[in-house]
Amino acid sequence: MLKTLALTLTLLLSFTMAACSSTSGTNAKIDQTTTNAAQTAPTDAVQRIRLTLANQDELIVKLNGTRAAEDFLSLLPLELTCKDFNNTEKVAYLPRRLDTQGAPAGFDPQTGSFAYYAPWGNLAFFYRDYGYANSLIELGTVESGIEKLAAFDNDFTIKLERLP
Repeated sequence: MLKTLALTLTLLLSFTMAACSSTSGTNAKIDQTTTNAAQTAPTDAVQRIRLTLANQDELIVKLNGTRAAEDFLSLLPLELTCKDFNNTEKVAYLPRRLDTQGAPAGFDPQTGSFAYYAPWGNLAFFYRDYGYANSLIELGTVESGIEKLAAFDNDFTIKLERLP
């Protein structure tokens, strides 16, 4: 009888220990998933930038707080040359590539989308809708004045700076 009780307690203890180690492994996976999601998820703080065109018109761009958008902020202030691409977007090349770790595989921009095209290392301001593009990373949205940007035909200069 004593042997049966000891065997039962040993088995019960073994199952309990196995269950606890299995649960802690699950929690570790959940914690890692949460950490990875936090690296790519937008932050709560809304950051806006001012884009000043060659004719002194201003546009306000709301960034989405992703890792790539935060890296873009670290480059400001900037003065860049913009040009039209495909009668859909204005593009400008950055002095260095942005950190795109954890970014989605692509993005479907709409009128007013502000994005980064990783293969070429350029910013893109969409003044017309465009279909899904691989390696296009959303950085934010032009809140006002996209039609002013669309009006430029030739190469032109833009200034980008943080708003307080």
